[in-house]
Amino acid sequence: MTLPTPYPAELVRVARKVVWYDSPENALADLTTLLTQVMVYGSAADVTVVERYVPLEEFRRVLEQAPPGVFTKDAWKGWHERFQTPVAPLPRRRFPDGSVGPEAGKFFGR
Repeated sequence: MTLPTPYPAELVRVARKVVWYDSPENALADLTTLLTQVMVYGSAADVTVVERYVPLEEFRRVLEQAPPGVFTKDAWKGWHERFQTPVAPLPRRRFPDGSVGPEAGKFFGR
């Protein structure tokens, strides 16, 4: 799914807030990144704004295909509860040799 342009001012405001490291236009053009950032860093009001323009199924798709290292434990749990699905383990990084990174919140076993 892509968002139609011109982007509504309220979406630009949310994009500027949750994707602070890029321009709002670039953030809105990359829906997966935008939704991931909204799901982790957005307020309830931010989520409500985005839900006006993006179907809830897109949020679910992002959760099912979440990149490792982005979701916090609280956000991960909260979105699984919202969709009434079992809380899966947080995604972990996979390295070329087949090994996986540390569990979320852990740094090499510490």
